[in-house]
Amino acid sequence: MHSKRIACEGEASENNEFQKVDAVLCTLIDHKTRKSSNMSTIKVQIELQKLESTIQDLEDGVEFLLRLLIKTRVSILNILSH
Repeated sequence: MHSKRIACEGEASENNEFQKVDAVLCTLIDHKTRKSSNMSTIKVQIELQKLESTIQDLEDGVEFLLRLLIKTRVSILNILSH
């Protein structure tokens, strides 16, 4: 049950990353219509880099989990076959 709480907290963190990027993109669109300075573009790039890093971390975690599941499956099949 404790692991579910951790998963939910991680999910909330990921949601926050997407919400931040969404807010920054909306701000950028609003500034572009007003022909604002370059600072908003830099902020968007920074937020997108953070999001990319978060997505990469998620992909690495999923890949690790998949490998662990495959190893566990192989171990169970080996136990059952002997």
